[in-house]
Amino acid sequence: MTSHWLCIETTGDILGVAVLGVDGELLADLEQAAPRLHSARLVPAVAEVLRLAGLTPAAIGQIAVDRGPGSYTGIRIGLAAAGAMGEALGIPVYGVPGLWASAASRSMDGLYAPVLDARRQDAFCALYEVQGARLPEERIAPAMRPLAAFLEECGSFGRPVELMGDAVRRQSALLRASPFVRMGPGEMGAARLGLFAMRAREEALDDALSTAALYLRPPAAAARRLDG
Repeated sequence: MTSHWLCIETTGDILGVAVLGVDGELLADLEQAAPRLHSARLVPAVAEVLRLAGLTPAAIGQIAVDRGPGSYTGIRIGLAAAGAMGEALGIPVYGVPGLWASAASRSMDGLYAPVLDARRQDAFCALYEVQGARLPEERIAPAMRPLAAFLEECGSFGRPVELMGDAVRRQSALLRASPFVRMGPGEMGAARLGLFAMRAREEALDDALSTAALYLRPPAAAARRLDG
């Protein structure tokens, strides 16, 4: 495909939209702190980022959207909006596993752990190893788990680990107590989704681009029923 990418991030408190050129260059991006307001702000944000890029919707040839993990409602909003846009424009929609895409955004070889705050000192987390130009290899599978237990397992590799994601900002005291970790970026941005999708397609990893939601936990209402 030779047309532009629209990238949509709605799985956390930050709403992110980006447009990539045909070779993956960033043409425009927009981030808004919009907790629980993604449904109202997403479409205007898409219109604004297209304006910033000097493009019309007809210039978009594919959409990459974060399919999770993260906020249950945010994941649904992003996937539903991307699906509606894709159907209206007649273009494909690629669901991107957000944790894997975050690790894939790092260029130096090493271990990288995306950690997204899941409240109560839990996190959506995984560990990946970047080696060369290929997409990172999974070392600890994505899961929602106590952050302290995840850090302990990361330490068993005996190597430095760079952490990234909003838990870096929200649970920094706990993370900084671990001697083997490096603190990476707290927000990863929407552009990484399109870049991951491009690389996954080049490596024939189409199964990684499903539009099935990746929740890793039940919705809040179901969780309350299980707890009760």
